[in-house]
Amino acid sequence: MSRTVIVSHSHPNLRYGGGEVAAYRQFEHLLAQDEDVIFVGSTIGPEDSAKFFGPSQQVLSFGPRDFCLRGRGMDSFTMEHAEVRDEDWIFEFLLALQGDVYHFHHFWNIGAGTIRRLRAALPKAKFICTLHELTAICANHGQMVKRSGELCYASSEVACAACVARPPIDFVLRKTRMLEMLGLFNHLLSPSEFLRERFEDWGVPKGRIAVIENGLDHHASFRPETEAELLAKSGRFAFFGQATPTKGLDVLIRAAALIEARDEAPELPLSIEIHGVDKDSFTRMWPDLEIPDCIHFRGRYRPQDCVDIMRGYGWIIIPSVWWENSPVVIQEARAAGTPMIASDIGGMAEKTAGWGLQFRVGDPAALASAIMSVHGQPDALLVHKSRITPPLGLEEFAAEWMEACELRKSVKARKLVGA
Repeated sequence: MSRTVIVSHSHPNLRYGGGEVAAYRQFEHLLAQDEDVIFVGSTIGPEDSAKFFGPSQQVLSFGPRDFCLRGRGMDSFTMEHAEVRDEDWIFEFLLALQGDVYHFHHFWNIGAGTIRRLRAALPKAKFICTLHELTAICANHGQMVKRSGELCYASSEVACAACVARPPIDFVLRKTRMLEMLGLFNHLLSPSEFLRERFEDWGVPKGRIAVIENGLDHHASFRPETEAELLAKSGRFAFFGQATPTKGLDVLIRAAALIEARDEAPELPLSIEIHGVDKDSFTRMWPDLEIPDCIHFRGRYRPQDCVDIMRGYGWIIIPSVWWENSPVVIQEARAAGTPMIASDIGGMAEKTAGWGLQFRVGDPAALASAIMSVHGQPDALLVHKSRITPPLGLEEFAAEWMEACELRKSVKARKLVGA
C-alpha cells in the first residue's frame, strides 16, 4: 500500500456526525504515522454548499491533504446525482488522487455511479467500505423507521412501497443495484455486530463483513473520586447530540416533565444538561413541549472537549428512537468513564451492555424510571463506572483495519502532487 484516500459524505469541520468523525480520526491517525493519506469530505447539499463555497467553487482545502467537495444533493432512492456533470467532476477529482486504497465511509454525496466508475478505472486499487448505517437497505434516510414513526425490523418490497410510496418493483431494482455496488468492494466493514447482522439478513453473504469498532484517540487516567463527588455526580445527567427527530431529545424532555410532576421532590436536586442544542433550536422543532426547570441547554461544544465535559456528569443519556449503529457518543462516554442510560435497540443496546442502563425505546415513563433508579445513588454510579472498559484506541483500530483489509504497513509516501 502506498496511498490511501479516505472518502466521507461530510466533513467534520462543517458538520459533526459519527460517520464523518470516525473517518476523519482515521485520517488524522494515519497522517500522524507519516502515511500517505488523503481525506475527501463533502458538504451535505445545496444549502450547506451556499454557505461555504463561492458561486463557481467546487473544492475547499483545509490543508494539502484535506479536502471538502461541493455537495449538490442527490437522489436518496437511487443514490445517484441528478446531473451527470456533478458525478463527472467528483469522479475525476477522486481518480486524479491515484489512490492505491479507497476507503469509503458513506455513499451519500459521492454517488453509487461515482464508485462504479472509479472501480472500473482503477481495477488494481483496493476498495473498502464502512457501513455506518442502513442507507443501502432502507430508502427512508437509511433509518429503518416507518413514516408513521414505527420501527421497521426488516425490508421487503411491499412494506417499503407502502412506506415510501413507490411501486414494489422499484425496491426490487434498488436492492439489486445496492447489492451490486457493495459487491464492488474488496472489503466491507461494520462498527457493530447489529449492523453486520442486518446486512446479512438483507442479502450480503455471510463472512463478507468484518466488525471493527470505530477508533477513538483517548488517554484514560482517572483519579479516585470521593463519596461527596460521587453523590454530586449522581444528580447530574447530560445529553450530547443534535436536535433531530430521531435523536429522541423530545423523549428526554417528556421524561424530565414526568419526574418534575411527581408529588415528592427528590432530596438531591436533579439536573439534566443538553449539549449540542440550544433552547431556540429545540423550540423550533418541538414548539408545543414545555421545558421543565431541571433542563439546561448548553449549546454547541468543541468535539475535542467532549470527553472532558462528560467527566463532570454521573450519567450520559442517549434516547435515540432509531437503530443507531455505533454512536460516537458511546465511545466518548466510555473514554470519560461515565456510564450511560440508553434506548434498548440496535447498536445502543449492544454497545452499552454490561455497564449502562437501558430503557424501552421511545418511552418517556421508562426513561424517567431509569433516571430515578440511579438518581442520588452514588453506590450504583460507582458500580457502573467500574464496569466500563476503554473504547478501541486509534492505534488498535489501525492494526485491526490493516489485518481485516489485508493491507501491508505502507511505505512512507510520496508527496501529494501540487501540495
